[in-house]
Amino acid sequence: MSNEKIPYKIYLEESEMPQAWYNLRADMKQKPAPLLNPGTHAPMTAEELSAVFCEELVAQELNNDDPLIEIPEEIRNFYKMYRPSPLVLAYCLEEKLYSPA
Repeated sequence: MSNEKIPYKIYLEESEMPQAWYNLRADMKQKPAPLLNPGTHAPMTAEELSAVFCEELVAQELNNDDPLIEIPEEIRNFYKMYRPSPLVLAYCLEEKLYSPA
């Protein structure tokens, strides 16, 4: 195993930009508790959530099965405009957690 550290800052080319978000819930054996309606204390429905969130976010919030959720093209284009800043690795956080976060 190499002792070479991953660079502190990583710059992505446009072609390396992510095409999908990772949905952690798809891989969880025990799914998180659903959001509850504060009035009824029942799990919130898509219709109730759509009063607050757009349709795409509601679908993501209720998706427990798909490991990858495609990033809409409009968002990917926005990332291209505003992603010249590097990804910065959290070595200090890893050190404090005693874990490769």
